[in-house]
Amino acid sequence: MNKALFILFLFLSTPLSAANGQFTIEGHAVKEMTLSLGVSSIDFGDVYKDSEVESVLVDFYVNAEDTFDYTVELSNDDSSGTIQMSRSLSSGYTGGSLTYIETANGLDQRHDFYVDLATGNMSGDLAVTITVMVMYNNID
Repeated sequence: MNKALFILFLFLSTPLSAANGQFTIEGHAVKEMTLSLGVSSIDFGDVYKDSEVESVLVDFYVNAEDTFDYTVELSNDDSSGTIQMSRSLSSGYTGGSLTYIETANGLDQRHDFYVDLATGNMSGDLAVTITVMVMYNNID
């Protein structure tokens, strides 16, 4: 299981103040954001040009501070356009990145996306890394 941890600190708008030569900052820590992936690798097996290949579902969970918005970005390093991703099984496939915003509920929130192959773009073996990144949006 891959896990990414993010810790962000929120500093209130109170300016720095001096007391006997010491500086103090008032603030609080935002809950660490966790990401857990449902699969560690996607294996389509032996695929040949113009083959019918079923899409693969990838699920993951994000746990973030309740009521805070966070951005999810899915991207890959495939320059051939073979790897296609979508948030829906039947439509919206793109070879580029997918980005969307969610509001956290303080619990594990399930997310999923589909990975498909545009087999007509294949010219040989394919090894691709898909990156799932989550981050808090602006924290006021």
